[in-house]
Amino acid sequence: MSKRPHIIYILSDEHCGFAMGHAGDPNLQTPQMDRLAAEGVSFERAYANCPVCTPSRGTIFSGRHAHAGPVQGFFDVFKASSPSTATLLREAGYRTAYFGKWHCGAIRDQVPPEMRDNPPPNCHWPMRTPEYHRGGFQDWYGFEVNNAPFDGFYYQNDETNPRRMTKYQTDELTDLAIEYLNNYEGEEPLFLVLSVEPPHFPLDAPQENQRFDPATLQTRANFTDTPEMREQLAMYYAMIENLDQNIGRLREKIEATPKFEDNTLTVYFSDHGDFMGSHNIFQRKEYPHEESVRIPAVFHWPDHIPAKGMTPELWSLVDLLPTTLGLAGAAIPKHLQGRDYSPLLRGEEFKAPDDLLLEMVGNPRWSLDLLDWRGLVNDRWKYAYLETGHELLFDLENDPFELNNVANDNPDVCTVLKARLLKLLSESREPYYDVLIEHGVKPQTPVRDVSPSGSSVLVPCAEKLSPAWEDMIVRAPDANA
Repeated sequence: MSKRPHIIYILSDEHCGFAMGHAGDPNLQTPQMDRLAAEGVSFERAYANCPVCTPSRGTIFSGRHAHAGPVQGFFDVFKASSPSTATLLREAGYRTAYFGKWHCGAIRDQVPPEMRDNPPPNCHWPMRTPEYHRGGFQDWYGFEVNNAPFDGFYYQNDETNPRRMTKYQTDELTDLAIEYLNNYEGEEPLFLVLSVEPPHFPLDAPQENQRFDPATLQTRANFTDTPEMREQLAMYYAMIENLDQNIGRLREKIEATPKFEDNTLTVYFSDHGDFMGSHNIFQRKEYPHEESVRIPAVFHWPDHIPAKGMTPELWSLVDLLPTTLGLAGAAIPKHLQGRDYSPLLRGEEFKAPDDLLLEMVGNPRWSLDLLDWRGLVNDRWKYAYLETGHELLFDLENDPFELNNVANDNPDVCTVLKARLLKLLSESREPYYDVLIEHGVKPQTPVRDVSPSGSSVLVPCAEKLSPAWEDMIVRAPDANA
């Protein structure tokens, strides 16, 4: 094995895997993502195993499914002694650095005086990430959540108070990463994560990126065509194109720096997708539908990953850590639950799995329609079992936009996939959900929803996505008052 590569993760938030030029989106221009794909490998069917921020990020950096890992829900934290990508690469001789959104260490009382006295507007997550919840990263330029692309902040290393951003978040975090590369004098290989929130809501982008006319956008077949949805989608696209430009800036620095140009593995991916107008909702994920669980996953390493472009094999975020270790020639511990895809990326013989485990664990419960579920996807079918005992079954071959839940029409298929799901859960040490599937008791009464209809801008109603709502919800007479 030659000298170990420098490793750069570029992690975005809420970027649906369909929304790239090389993935077939007719609206977007993403030349930098497309170039990485053309010169490397882009997984056509890459999935987030648990499509909501915190548990998904726990899966990314632990190599374990959320239900059996160090981060088991939206309000959980990366456990202080948990092995991670950073700790494992440090054992292999790497220096580690993290820039941007972490969202795996929010401790409610860890708000320094400056943030208590002078918080940024609309700041709901001002916490400073405690050092032992940072997943073992050594150099830290991170924050839990900004959700304010033009009014951000980050905490640097052991400083108590945050530093305020003066630019659009993706631009400034990329500046910080480039400056770090400029000043990096270490002899050890570098593992650097650039984690940006865009295109996560609130949707906003620099004016120069707002080139899209909402009325002329080409939309998916399951898109709810309203002026509001089109405006949201146009801004979402603007944020993605800004991100693409910043990927280009980072790559330009790598290629212009002798220390990095010939031996850097770059991986671009997202923690989950977003419906963005499909199925009549936007700024939402949390469900097993393709817009929610499909993500970009692009691997680029000149002279080591042959140029292949799109590849059809199933891949998911739980595979990222073992694949990274495999590419780096580092030991892969037995406690990782994903697969090492490095042989496939190198062009060697490799048998990809026939199915992938999907799940929602520890849903944030902002509203009644946020349900936990377990599921799987294979070449044709997607199956999910919701905590209410309801089932979802989509025939992706004949219904790629998941317009029809065919669970009731295909009981034999559900039986086979349910058995396979139980096996996957057993293999991954599912602590309880197998009991729900095998022994669950159907709720005897429907739930009464007392919330005002449409009361939250950030949590649009998703009742149509879950069969539970066909017979499990009753609105109070004054709920819409």
